[in-house]
Amino acid sequence: MNYVKKKLDCTEQFRLNYYLRQHFGQQSDEFHLTKVSFSPTVIVYTSTHVFNKEHLRLLSRGPSYVSPYQMTKKQILEKNYKQLQHDLNLLFVKSNVNMVQSMFLQKKIKDLYMEMFFTIMPSKSIYERAHYEQQLIATIRKDLKTFDLILRRTHDQRNVFYLGDRNSFEIVSNQFMLETDLFEIDMTIDKENLRVTRDYLTNKIKLMNCEFENIFANTTKYKDELKKINVVIDKVELPYLYFLPDLSKQPLLNVKPMMMTTQYNATYRLGKFLNQLLQPVIDIYQQGRIFHNGTDFLEKFHNYIDQYDRLRSTTNFVTIKINNFYHLAPHHILLSTLLDFFVKCYHLPIVENIHITKIVRLTSLFLHNNRFYYDGKIYRFLKGGPSNSGLIETLSNIYLNRMDNFLIDQSSTKQNEFYGRYQNQIFFTWNQSLNELEQILKSMKSEYHHLSFDIHIGKNLNYLDLYLENRHGLLYSRVHHQPNQQPYTLPYISKGNSIRKHSHWLRSSLKPAVRYCTTIEDFNQERIYLEMTCLANGYSVEFVQKHIEHFFTFFNATLLQQWSLDQH
Repeated sequence: MNYVKKKLDCTEQFRLNYYLRQHFGQQSDEFHLTKVSFSPTVIVYTSTHVFNKEHLRLLSRGPSYVSPYQMTKKQILEKNYKQLQHDLNLLFVKSNVNMVQSMFLQKKIKDLYMEMFFTIMPSKSIYERAHYEQQLIATIRKDLKTFDLILRRTHDQRNVFYLGDRNSFEIVSNQFMLETDLFEIDMTIDKENLRVTRDYLTNKIKLMNCEFENIFANTTKYKDELKKINVVIDKVELPYLYFLPDLSKQPLLNVKPMMMTTQYNATYRLGKFLNQLLQPVIDIYQQGRIFHNGTDFLEKFHNYIDQYDRLRSTTNFVTIKINNFYHLAPHHILLSTLLDFFVKCYHLPIVENIHITKIVRLTSLFLHNNRFYYDGKIYRFLKGGPSNSGLIETLSNIYLNRMDNFLIDQSSTKQNEFYGRYQNQIFFTWNQSLNELEQILKSMKSEYHHLSFDIHIGKNLNYLDLYLENRHGLLYSRVHHQPNQQPYTLPYISKGNSIRKHSHWLRSSLKPAVRYCTTIEDFNQERIYLEMTCLANGYSVEFVQKHIEHFFTFFNATLLQQWSLDQH
């Protein structure tokens, strides 16, 4: 046991020394040691709480943490019995047992199984831990209410909690609603007469259904389409708006609006129907110019370099980020852009037997009927729509497709440069003069003056989760971690088993690391960063080693693993 412990300690010391040495080596002269630490998964923005070490330790496991003993004994047994049930089914089929006998035996065996194992006591230590954590959670809830505090996950989809003063948070949230041009107040709810609000919303839905029948006047021909989009009034659930903290500009607190919606939202069925029509059309048109992720981008960029040999020592990289991807423009502009796309790019009058004028009218209905609740009022979108809507993403892509064409057409060397976009993030190469580039960007800003741009030009920059560098005509790349995000944090898991999802995250993060990193040194640094992230979030050394070894074995790269260890 002492030997095993010594080996584990040695391994962890190697990880720590290796990462810190590599990390320090990349810092500028302004780097200070005080900036290096494991990031917490709970960020405290208040001094008025009375949480002790144990409370903060529990919260530091983040919003993805699921306390033990959540399932009842019956649920656990039901889950474990499934494999036995599967084996019994195979046995009965093989033995030619008829269905009646099979069902009878299955019931007898299951009853006996449940009776035998249901009385087994769970682990005492697990029970005690679950009970203790339940008490901690009850105390935390009580203190949150007593001191008027708010506990929420951060908006960046990381496993990080924000703990702050509720009043301060609501002031920032309400200020956002006062200043934003994304929504307008549709009506104020009279709490003394909720019937008025219900009648108003019901009438709006009835008008939508009537308009559907006007658009599809031949109700027999379009019977299936009407069935897909008609709204069942009694099942409608009104979405509501809430805010998550944005800490990317600490110590300044910003908020990001989030929409809680379900499939029973009044526009959900219509949005799904329209997106199934439009997404394949825009995908085909933009084929080769859209990146699906960082790996897809890098593969296409390498193919471009190999095919055209256009990466010279003087080549610059350009990135353009357009803010508010889901709220790019007012509805009338999105609709005119959609019609313009049909006329100038699609060139056909129908999409899957539906005329384009009908599609535009249906899209108008979708955009103008996205309502939600917030703080005693009903609001309606003025720009874009809910960020969890596939149709809004498709409409945003159609809108930015026009800007893609504008940028490409402005360039006199459009056939020779590499160009592509991931959602609202554009990347292209530039081999001409910077003065010509500045003129093109100036024209773009003038043409799209209502948009906010974040533009970077240079021989080394960051794009998506990549660091890119033109090293005398050779492309160098590695994984890039956003400096304004908490380091060493796992992704936020809203559904499912967090351990299983984090296991998948570790494996899926190693794959792009292999593709992104030009050198083995960079890959090893990223691998150890991922290992330390798991360790810093409470996962065991055995958990990490198991998944790392499985990764190298699966891809037949055990020699690479051994080589990386031998170098240090």
